[in-house]
Amino acid sequence: MYRNQNAFNDKGLDSFAGHLPFVHPGLSPIAFTLGPAPASVVEAWVGDGRAKQPLFSFGVISDVQHADIPDGRSFLGVPRFYRHSILVLQRAVQKWNNCKKHKFVINFGDIVDGFCPPDQSLSTIRKVVDEFEKFDGPVHHLIGNHCLYNLPRDKLLPMLKIPSADGRAYFEFSPTSEFRFVVLDGYDISAIGWPEDHPNTLEAVKFLQEKNPNTEKNSPEGLVGLERRFLKFNGGVGKEQLKWLDSILQEATQMRQNVVICCHLPLDPGSSTDVALLWNYEEVMNLIHRYNCVKVCLAGHDHKGGHSIDSHGVHHRVLEAALECPPGTDAFGYVDVYKDRLSLIGTDRMESTEMCFDPQAER
Repeated sequence: MYRNQNAFNDKGLDSFAGHLPFVHPGLSPIAFTLGPAPASVVEAWVGDGRAKQPLFSFGVISDVQHADIPDGRSFLGVPRFYRHSILVLQRAVQKWNNCKKHKFVINFGDIVDGFCPPDQSLSTIRKVVDEFEKFDGPVHHLIGNHCLYNLPRDKLLPMLKIPSADGRAYFEFSPTSEFRFVVLDGYDISAIGWPEDHPNTLEAVKFLQEKNPNTEKNSPEGLVGLERRFLKFNGGVGKEQLKWLDSILQEATQMRQNVVICCHLPLDPGSSTDVALLWNYEEVMNLIHRYNCVKVCLAGHDHKGGHSIDSHGVHHRVLEAALECPPGTDAFGYVDVYKDRLSLIGTDRMESTEMCFDPQAER
C-alpha cells in the first residue's frame, strides 16, 4: 500500500492523510421573559430540561484547499475538487450571513492547496481570504500544513489577521463570560513554515530523524499504529505554548469558564486516523485532563471527519473537508453553544453532532 514512495511527497495529506476510515432530566414546556435581554440571561427550556435557545452560535468550515488547477485524487483515490471548494465556501458565507445569528466563524485551516502553483500562492490566498471577509462578523483562522506549503509564517499570519508574537499562531478569545476558545498552533514545532535555521525547524527535523527512519519523512512506511503520526506534514506544540495553555486553563478554571480547544491537527486517536494526529497529542491532552474546564476539542486535517469522547468525557470532533465535496455538495456548518453542550448543525457532507458535557466533570 505504501510502496510508491513518490506518493509521499511534500504535499503530505494531499497525497495520503485525511482519506482513511476514521474510527470513529426536565422542566415545564417553556419559560420566558418579556422584553429584550441577553441570550445568556433569558433561556427557553424544552421538556428534558435543556436550554432551547443557545447562548450564541458560530460558523465552522475546514480544509477548503482551493487552487485553480484540475480536479485530482488523493493517494487512495479519493476525488478532490480544487476549483469547486471555493464555491462551498461562498455558499457557507451566504448561509451564515442569511442566518444573522452567528457571532463569529472559525476556519480550521488549509485554505489553499499545496499543489497550487507557487506563482499563484499569494493571489489564491488573497482570493480565499476575501471570501471569508464577506462574512458579517469576525473570522478566526487556524493555520494548516497546506497554508505553510504556500507561504512562510511571516507572510501568512498577517494575511489571516492572526494575533501573533514572534510568528506563533496560538491565541484565545472569550465571546461570552461563560466560554473561552483556545486556538492551538499545531505547527509550532514543524519542518515547514519556519526559516530553515529557526530553532523550531531544527527541533522538528531532529524529532523526525529520531521517530521516522524513512528517507521520505512524509511516508509512514514501516511505522506501526500511532507511530504513523510522525510525519513531516504533521507537527507539534512546543514547550512555551504548553506553558501558555496551562496558564489559560488555570485562568478559565478560576473564572468558571467552559473551554473549547481548536487545532488544525486532531488530538484524539478515536476521532482521527493515526497519520493525521498531532505529534505530541498525548502531552497536550495530559495537560488538558488536569483541568475540568475543557469540554470540546475541534479539529480539521483528517478529511473524512470523526467524533470521539475520550476517557475524561471530552468530545473530539474532526470536521469534514470542503475540498472533497463533489460539485453541488457542501461541507460546512454552525455550532449552537449552550451551557451544557455544543450542537453542531452540519450541511450536507458535514455530519451534525450533539456534544453534551460530562456532568461528572465539575468546574
